Amino acid sequence: MISKLFRTAALLLCGCLAIASNVNATANLVITTTDGRLRGILRNGVREFLGIPYAAPPVGSLRWRPPEPHRAWNAVFAATSMRQSCPQAIADPQRFPTAEDCLFLNIYAPDFSATGLPVMVWIHGGAFILGSGAAFDGSALAREHKLIVVTANYRLGALGFLTLPSLEAENSAHIAGNYGLLDQQAALHWVRRNIAAFGGDPSKVTIAGESAGGISVCDQMVSPGAAGLFRSAIIESGPCMRQPTIADREKTGTELVAKLGCHSASNEAACLRSKSALQVFAAMPGSLQGPLVWGPVVDGHVLPKQPVEAFRSGTFARVPVINGSNRDEGTLFVALGNPLPSENYSAALASFAQPRSATASGSTRDHDSAQVLAAYPLENYQSPSEGLAAVLGDSIFSCPVEKTSQLLSAFTPTYEYEFNDRKAPSTLIQHPRFPLGAYHSAEIQYVFQTYFPAGRGSGAPNFSPAQLRLSNEMAAYWSNFIKTGNPDRASPRWLASKPGRTEILSFIT
Repeated sequence: MISKLFRTAALLLCGCLAIASNVNATANLVITTTDGRLRGILRNGVREFLGIPYAAPPVGSLRWRPPEPHRAWNAVFAATSMRQSCPQAIADPQRFPTAEDCLFLNIYAPDFSATGLPVMVWIHGGAFILGSGAAFDGSALAREHKLIVVTANYRLGALGFLTLPSLEAENSAHIAGNYGLLDQQAALHWVRRNIAAFGGDPSKVTIAGESAGGISVCDQMVSPGAAGLFRSAIIESGPCMRQPTIADREKTGTELVAKLGCHSASNEAACLRSKSALQVFAAMPGSLQGPLVWGPVVDGHVLPKQPVEAFRSGTFARVPVINGSNRDEGTLFVALGNPLPSENYSAALASFAQPRSATASGSTRDHDSAQVLAAYPLENYQSPSEGLAAVLGDSIFSCPVEKTSQLLSAFTPTYEYEFNDRKAPSTLIQHPRFPLGAYHSAEIQYVFQTYFPAGRGSGAPNFSPAQLRLSNEMAAYWSNFIKTGNPDRASPRWLASKPGRTEILSFIT
């Protein structure tokens, strides 16, 4: 069941894949791209082209540089299995082996001769330190909704977003960090050049992503380098919050340099490139602490301004947008940590309070901690951790998402949703210590209609009949949007928000 909610902007806090053995050869499994010919596989009525290199390996002298074109190949490239994911903070070598040579994408296309199909390019999440394009199986969307799904890797952590003057000085554009964003753009350029050979229409591309992938979508809507590469955008649980500045991120970069012993090197960049990817990730400060310690930076070039400022002024790609979040965004993050003692509840919630006033020097005073505690009293929750999860989800996700929808709706059609199935199958934590509800990333399996994260033997999600109906409805809305730029269906209607009035479609069983 899907219900309609109407809301004005008035919130308290605003501040990998298995390869089947029955592979059949068909005429449209060998594709000619601008880099050379490649061969895919047929699985369950879907043509899959896996592990396609879209840029040169970012290794050696190409580490911490914008992506370069991949060299063309002569023999037919076997795009028949997933390739390695990018190095990351927590590796899963059984399902997703990693290597620094990782700029690959995967294509899922219907098994019939067609042209002009719409395309969704999916940008994975993972706080810019985790994740892989291989974790998402686009076969069900391709088969059932007659569209093409592309998933891609991009550089993560310090390898994708290290900001240092020594690296900035190496390129004429003085690009600082943002190599991961540039990788995403390189994948979009590859799609623009080649997707027609797979039956897709390069003028009908939708970029979509969840969490860090959703934030990436926000950034690409603002980045001049992505202009004209997509016609619509989907932001799932990706709060377009303030991005760090160069000054912010260089402090973190300097700490990394010191930990790697390169602070006194005569050639800092060469010293850094002499270290292994494992050494770089081991030295990353704050890699699993705090929100987005690593990620995009406002550098004046790749990301010329804060996304929120661009959305407020209208200086962004004015394409139709789906933007939304989940009812219980905070539960996953709190469940991954230690239980919160009752005596620490007030202090934990006070850290989310917004300042009432500021002195001329910028220091704050009179924080609204009492108001936050009044809105989230401990007696309303089964445990302190659940109360903390509620305030975390509202402050970091729900409020910024709604604010973003309001800003966007002044310039472009914006469709907001809230995923509300509080009995969604738990796929990331097998035995959570409290109910996760409609947790962060729970909606992915409903949209893709395949298990997330994909991996050997995963198959379809473990849905009840009611959840399967909801998944079918959500996939249909998303597909309508990818095809037309408007998700609306006969019932229930999904109308665009208007300035001063946010209309939210609630997805609930």
